[in-house]
Amino acid sequence: MAAPAVALKLFDAEDQDRDPFGAYLSDDAATAAAQAVAAQRGWSAGSIRKGGLPTALRLLGVAPPPRFLILDVENMPIEEVEAGLTEIARLGTAIIALGAVNDVNHFRRMIRAGARDYIVKPVDADTLGEALVRFEQPGDATNPAGRLVGFIGARGGVGATTIAINAAWIMAEKLSRRTALVDMDLYAGNIALALDIEPTRGLREAFDDPERVDEVFLQNAMAKFGKSLHVLATEEDFDDAVRMTDDKVLMLADTMRANFDMTILDVPRHFVMREPQLFTRFDELVIVGELTLQSLRDCNRLTKLLQARNRQMKIQIVANQAPSRPDVSVKEFETGIDGKLRCVFPHDPKTFAAAGIKGRALAGHKPKHRIIAELHRFCIELAGVPEEPKQGFFRRLGGRR
Repeated sequence: MAAPAVALKLFDAEDQDRDPFGAYLSDDAATAAAQAVAAQRGWSAGSIRKGGLPTALRLLGVAPPPRFLILDVENMPIEEVEAGLTEIARLGTAIIALGAVNDVNHFRRMIRAGARDYIVKPVDADTLGEALVRFEQPGDATNPAGRLVGFIGARGGVGATTIAINAAWIMAEKLSRRTALVDMDLYAGNIALALDIEPTRGLREAFDDPERVDEVFLQNAMAKFGKSLHVLATEEDFDDAVRMTDDKVLMLADTMRANFDMTILDVPRHFVMREPQLFTRFDELVIVGELTLQSLRDCNRLTKLLQARNRQMKIQIVANQAPSRPDVSVKEFETGIDGKLRCVFPHDPKTFAAAGIKGRALAGHKPKHRIIAELHRFCIELAGVPEEPKQGFFRRLGGRR
């Protein structure tokens, strides 16, 4: 049966009313995969509908299509698939096509017609999530630019490393990002110890000979943890001076951005003065504090200094280890920083200690813990995942049934 000829309206690709994601699927396995990906990214499951490309062509003529669209083209003649994909692709939508034909010529014809990717069924959530990552990243689908996010403690002992570890785990395991976690403290960093992995000399070698740092070097120097988390952490002797310069640090940061979807750097506070140029590279910086007067003061000092260095960098402040009766209330803290705390994580040392003894991130040890639920929502934002509009197209369609 031929796909219906539908005159689709050409919408502005930047239309703010566009949903981030939609899917028209005809089998249960693909539907389950799409539902899992939507849940991980905080998207509405109402964006997933029964039916393939013909259904999409009938329904997408009345409102802007989503930014990313998954279309089932199984059992359709390739000529009809090409015509339908061309119609939808010209609206500025990134299309992932799903089908049963495993043939390179079939793949090429769909790519020429406007699909960004073609996946042979059956498809699972990991495969679908990894395909979507390429479209969620800045740049184009063939050469995306990774995001660089720094974590720094306003004071010692506030748990910035712990939050960085769990954020990296969520990026890799839940948001399908190929993620690098780098402990920039060469002497007293805790990431390797917390994850029970062997420290390597990779970071030391990267600073000794930065010209060597490329994709092959990173593959050999970084420890693999879980599905797609790669860790670069060392443990140099205190009396062994490592010569670091701004040029070397910037070269490492740029190489990480080029080779990973997400790079999370756990940054010691002394880098603020010792390696100031690093802070010009971050897309976002997370300052981890606690609900005390001293932490409030230091959050303000760091924010003022770092905003002056990089006005394009977004700075987020989170409060960690919050007791039931803090020295400074959340309201008082937010008044003091003249802004909102992005997250407030409660104090739960026993649970974190239990995860540490097992060499696991809390996000893997207790994924339903309330700290992890809030951190997951924060990671969706840090990863640059498009947000749901308040009233999207698919929800409006759903209300008309």
